[in-house]
Amino acid sequence: MRGNSRSVRLVAALVAAAFPLVSAGATAQVVQERVDLGVIARIREEAAQHPQAAELERHLTDVIGPRLTGSTGMRRANDWTAETLRSWGLSNVQVEPWGVFGRGWERVSYSGRMLTPFVQPLHAQPAAWTGSTKGTVTAPAIAVVGGLDSLSKYAGKLKGAWVLLEEPRPVTPEFDPVIRRQPLDSLLAVRPRRRERPPVVWDSLLAQVHKRERARDSVLRAAGVAGVITRSPLQYDIIRGGGDWGAIDPSVPIPVPELIVEQDEYDQIWRNATHGVGVQLEISVQNRFLTDDLKGYNTLADLPGTDKANEFVMIGGHLDSWHFGTGATDNAAGTVVMMEAMRILKTLGLQPRRTIRIALWSGEEEGLYGSRHWLANHPELHDRISAYLNLDNGTGKIRGIWDQSNQAAHGIFEQLLWPFRDLGVVAVRAGNTGSTDHVAFDDVGIPGFNFIQDPIEYGLRTHHSSVDTYDHALTEDLEQAAIVVAATAYALAMRDDPMPRKPAGDAPAAASGSATRP
Repeated sequence: MRGNSRSVRLVAALVAAAFPLVSAGATAQVVQERVDLGVIARIREEAAQHPQAAELERHLTDVIGPRLTGSTGMRRANDWTAETLRSWGLSNVQVEPWGVFGRGWERVSYSGRMLTPFVQPLHAQPAAWTGSTKGTVTAPAIAVVGGLDSLSKYAGKLKGAWVLLEEPRPVTPEFDPVIRRQPLDSLLAVRPRRRERPPVVWDSLLAQVHKRERARDSVLRAAGVAGVITRSPLQYDIIRGGGDWGAIDPSVPIPVPELIVEQDEYDQIWRNATHGVGVQLEISVQNRFLTDDLKGYNTLADLPGTDKANEFVMIGGHLDSWHFGTGATDNAAGTVVMMEAMRILKTLGLQPRRTIRIALWSGEEEGLYGSRHWLANHPELHDRISAYLNLDNGTGKIRGIWDQSNQAAHGIFEQLLWPFRDLGVVAVRAGNTGSTDHVAFDDVGIPGFNFIQDPIEYGLRTHHSSVDTYDHALTEDLEQAAIVVAATAYALAMRDDPMPRKPAGDAPAAASGSATRP
């Protein structure tokens, strides 16, 4: 038996009897896993005595700030994460180009106000990859009833105007409370296994998205508009949005300026404009496009293995973010948890059999670019990657893991995660979950998994929004997650066999990704 005298070998029957993790759709097959309680105790002690997740989160959000792929902030983040991992003594640290992404973009300045029917500030932020105004532009706001398809009805009326294309939706008070912590009955509920879907053909999907964005901008430029005013989907002065991905291509004309405006102010402008009350806006938008380096980069580092060093257990999350906040919960949280897990393992001097590799991806928000292209660039590694573990659902504690419809992996995770029931880790869920970098691995047949997390304010407030900032990252949750990730990665790296793969012919999980306009 490998490990020290405190190692125990647990069979599924013992786990089910004494330390049950309740799951949906688990198979009857029993696997036996080594759970090294001595190592887990050391991981917990190091995490408690010398935690660094909060400081890593602070630097990444308050000092480096937003990290849109291709921006100056993204480059600083790549360099800082590599420097930090190197300072801990990790091996093979590199900022590796994965291919051509396109031109970068970043904000320079914005100011705006309504002049009529009364003066007030206009709370807004520019959408990514949209253009600038020529100085300060004072122009009327015109509501285009019927949206872009009705633009022809306004022929000759939109030149030099700020146009609104989206009719407001009713705003209702939040009468019903929204859960921040997943209740046990929800986590432990037996659910039908999620249906498998065919994999996304990313290049085709993204080409369609880019084509649609370019067509939209072409119509707006032809109309001669000063710019577009878009409604934030969130209440309470929160700005949530995305960008014009069609403009990533440096050969494409720079799109007209687009501002995402706080919801109440957008609705006010729309009501006045559609009731014959003139609205004059005074706006200056200055953005910068970056074309000196069109490549995208990932940060990678290794904790070398021993007798199986040419095999890998990978952990990761995406380092890039949107620009509206500082990317604290999406996904500085996942980044620093994975970094802290690596720091703990290295500090303890643990020697896993397989190499544990951390990967911090770029381009996730625009279509999993960093992870997909890294895998395409390294086909020689596919058979040697035992598993990939991902974290990208906000700041919440880890509560379990999806088996990604890999039924053979289900019982393994049930056994490996049972020592963390006291930390709230209670569920292995059957089925697939998409929209982040583990899907890139799953799509090529490599076991890829995403942890289940408490939602906290992720979908409710912080996701892609102006309040995705350090104050909304929960230190205790980040520290809990780092313990679970470190222990899980180490256990997988110590197994005799690699993580089982789905049977040949099983369709991998699809991912909707972020490949739709916000």
